[in-house]
Amino acid sequence: MKSRYTDARSALAPSRRWADRIVTVAVTTGATLVLLAIASIFLFLIWASWPLFWADTRSEINTYNLDTHSPVVALNETQYLAQDTASGEFKVFALGNPGEQKYQDTLGNVVRLAVDEQSASVLVTVTTDGVLRLYSDYDWFVGDSSAQKVQQPIISQQLAALPEALRVQGQNNDAFNILLYYEDRVEWLVARSERGPVSQSTQVSLRQQLSLDAGHEPSRVHFIGQGGMLLSVAKDGRYWLYQGDSGMSAGRFSDVTELTFVRVLRSSYGIALIDSNTLVHIYGLSFDDQGPVLSLLDQYPLTDAELTEVFAPPFGGLMVASSSGNLEWIDTDFQSQQYLSLPQPSLSHESQPAWYMTPDGVIVRVTGDEFMSLKIDTRERSLRILSLFERRMYEGYEDPQYIWQSMPLTPTAESKFSITPLILGTVKAAFYSLLFAAPLAIAAAIFTSYFLTADLRGRIKPLVELLAAIPTVILGLVAGLWLAPWLEQHLGLIISFVMAVPFCLYLASIIWRLLPGNRTEARLSSFELLFSAAAIAFALLIASALSELAASGTSHTLVSYVAHEWDIEYEQRNAIVVGLVMGFAVIPTIYSIAEDALAAVPPHLREGALAMGASEWQAAKSVVLPTAAPGILSAVMMGFARAVGETMIVLMATGNTATMDPSLLTGLRTLSATLALEMPEVVSDSVHFHVLMFIALLLFLFTFVLNSVAEWVRTRLRERVAQL
Repeated sequence: MKSRYTDARSALAPSRRWADRIVTVAVTTGATLVLLAIASIFLFLIWASWPLFWADTRSEINTYNLDTHSPVVALNETQYLAQDTASGEFKVFALGNPGEQKYQDTLGNVVRLAVDEQSASVLVTVTTDGVLRLYSDYDWFVGDSSAQKVQQPIISQQLAALPEALRVQGQNNDAFNILLYYEDRVEWLVARSERGPVSQSTQVSLRQQLSLDAGHEPSRVHFIGQGGMLLSVAKDGRYWLYQGDSGMSAGRFSDVTELTFVRVLRSSYGIALIDSNTLVHIYGLSFDDQGPVLSLLDQYPLTDAELTEVFAPPFGGLMVASSSGNLEWIDTDFQSQQYLSLPQPSLSHESQPAWYMTPDGVIVRVTGDEFMSLKIDTRERSLRILSLFERRMYEGYEDPQYIWQSMPLTPTAESKFSITPLILGTVKAAFYSLLFAAPLAIAAAIFTSYFLTADLRGRIKPLVELLAAIPTVILGLVAGLWLAPWLEQHLGLIISFVMAVPFCLYLASIIWRLLPGNRTEARLSSFELLFSAAAIAFALLIASALSELAASGTSHTLVSYVAHEWDIEYEQRNAIVVGLVMGFAVIPTIYSIAEDALAAVPPHLREGALAMGASEWQAAKSVVLPTAAPGILSAVMMGFARAVGETMIVLMATGNTATMDPSLLTGLRTLSATLALEMPEVVSDSVHFHVLMFIALLLFLFTFVLNSVAEWVRTRLRERVAQL
C-alpha cells in the first residue's frame, strides 16, 4: 500500500524529483562530514595527548675512542674537556667526529680546574704555583692556534696552599662563588664585580665568605639557592645552612638513616639524598619567619642497590648509575622513573670515575680509552594523569600547592603543570557570567513571550538576538581598557544600583496599579516599557546619591577602603568584569532558546489557566514555566557551554592569573585563554605541547557533552509538548 508521501512524490515533475534527491544527498553528505570532522578533532586530540601518559623515553647510544685516561668534563652536547695525564695539557674532544681533537693550550701549568655546570664559559683554574684565576667568558672554541685570542681572567690571586679540588658557580652575572676543598677545611670565596664611584671601569674583588673546619666532609658541601647559601650535610642526616654573613641554620633529616650520596638538583633549590636503604629523598628549600627550611617533597625507591655515581643533569631530575651498567632517571618534575640499560655492562674499574654527566645524558668509560655516549630525548616524558589535578610540593613552598607555571621564571626552575587552577578559573568565569545573564535572559524571555504585544515581541526578539553578532574581541577590549578601570573607581555605585533596582521596580509596580484606567497584564505595550525604564533610571539616581554620600566622609574609594580596613584583595581585572561582559555575550543564547521553549508550550494550557481565573503571571508561573522548564534548563546549559568555550573576553579582561581563589574580586585564568596564550610559542612534541593538547581535549569533551545533553533535553521537551 503506497503512502500519501509516495503518491505525492510520484506526482512531482521529473526536474523537481531530481532537485529533491540532490538536496537530500547534499544535506546527508553535509551532516556526515560534520560528524566526521568532530570525530577527527576528537581523535587528533587523543593522539596528541597520548605521549603525555604512555610515552617511553627515547635514547641514542654511540661508542667513541678517545685518547685520554683522565676524567672528562662536558662543555656542551658534543664537546668535552679532558687533561692529558702525561703532559698535563688540557684537550677539547669533539664526540661528533671521534677522530677530531681540538687542542687548547692557553691554560698554562694548570693542575686544578672547574667549570660552572650551568655555563661552560665560567672557568676557575689553579696553577702549580698556587695562583687562582677566574674567567667569566672563556671561549673554548677559538679555532686553530694562529687565530686564538688572548683570554684574560677577570681576577688572579695567590693562594696560601694548593686545594685538593674546587668548584665554581655564577650568580646573577656579577658574582661568582668558588669552593676550595682542602684536607682540613673548605673555603667559600666570592668574586664580585663592582663599578667605581668615579671611574666607569669595573673592578672584581675576591674575598673569603666562609671557612668550614675538618668536621664537614668536603664531598657533602654544596652551593644551594643559586649560590646564595652553602649546605653541609653529615652522614647521620644533620645539616647546616650558611648564608654568608647572615648566619647559620641547622637541622636534621629525620627520615634519612645513613647518607651515601648528596646532590643539588638543577634548580639549585632542591636536594636529593640517597641513604643506605637506596631510598631517594627529595628536599626543597623554602623560607619561613625563622629563615631557610628544607622540606621533604617526595621519595623514590631505587631498584639497584649497588650505586656507583649519581648526577643532577641539566635537563632535570636525578640520574643514578649502577655498577651493572644500568641507569635510572628520576624525573622529579613529573614524579616518574625511567630505566635505561647499556648494551655493554662491563665498566672500567680504574681509580677515576667511569660515569660523567653531559647536558643531554651521560658518557661512560667502558674500558681504557673507549667511551659510550647515552643521549636522552627529554621532550617526551610520561606522567601520571592525577598529577595534573592534585596538590604537589614544589621547591620554595612550605605546603602542597596547585600551580600552573608552564614557563619558569629561571631556566633552571621546574615547570609546574597543575591544571586545577585553570579548571576552577573556567568554572568561575562561566558561573559568574551565568549569575548575571541567566536571570535577565529568562526574565526577558518570559516577558516577551507573555507580557508584550505581538508587534513589540516581533521587534525586540531580533534585537536581543542581534547582540550575538557583536565580536567578542570588541567586548573584551571594552572590558579590559574601559570597564575594569571604571569599575574600580565606581564599585560602590554598582553595588548601590544592584540593591536599588529591585526596590524601584517594586515601587513602580505599586504606582502602576494605583494609576487610573483599566491597566491589566494582558495589555502591556511600549508605555509600560518606558515606565519601567524610568524606574531603573530613578534607581541609578538613588545609587549615585548613596555612593556620593558614602564617599563624602572619606578620601578612600570603596576598593581602597575594603583593602585597607578588611585586608581584602581587589584586582582591577576580576570576576565581576568577566561576569558582566561575558554575561552580556551569553544573554542572546539563553534568551533565544528559552523564548523558543516558552513559545512551544501549547496555547490551550495557558488559556485553560486563564479560564479558571488565573492572572497572566499566575498562568506563566504555575503552568507555562513548569512545562517549559526542560527547555529553559537546556538554554542555561547552552549558555554555560558558551561561557566555558569563550576565549577573547577572558583573555583580555581577567588578568590571566592562575589562582585557586573563588572570590569575585580576584582575577582568573581559563582553559581556553591558556591555549590562546601559550600555543603559539610552545615547542612541538614537548611536554608543554602535550599538556596543552590534553587541556584542549578536556575543553572539547566538556563543551561537546554539555551541548549534547542540552540538545537531548530540548528534544525530550518537544516530544513531551507534542503529546499535550
